[in-house]
Amino acid sequence: MSLSRSAIDTKPYARAGQADRSKILLRCLHLAVGLLSLLAFLLAGLYLYLELPDSSDVPQGYSMLYRANHIYLLCAALLNVQLGCYLNVLNFPLARGLQWIGSLLLLLAPALLLLAIFDEPVQSGPELPYTLPALVALFAGVTLHATARVLARRQSR
Repeated sequence: MSLSRSAIDTKPYARAGQADRSKILLRCLHLAVGLLSLLAFLLAGLYLYLELPDSSDVPQGYSMLYRANHIYLLCAALLNVQLGCYLNVLNFPLARGLQWIGSLLLLLAPALLLLAIFDEPVQSGPELPYTLPALVALFAGVTLHATARVLARRQSR
């Protein structure tokens, strides 16, 4: 029996029922958070441009913290937009669960990074109460999505 390539490739993906609703919900959440985060990135950039004192008045460490957090916010926004456009919810329960946990982490990261832009550099301490958890959430979220994909591929064989 010969199967077409498309029949083999789509086997690990959800096709009907609850999985379709999960797919729509996750995609909409990621796209909404991603687009709002892109808007927040632009507005935060404008705020930093207008409100941040001249670089000669601010210690270089503070300036680097502002810039790093701003770029991290862009990264989180783009990851969410990407998932909002291309996410396929997997059909296998364990893989789908990993996707949901990964998605929740990726959805949380932009909010933490936005807080980091406005709060962390002001604190002037070596602790990064928002940036570190946000970056760990980004790393863990992407890793969980990748792990889910690998598990689904193995289970479909």
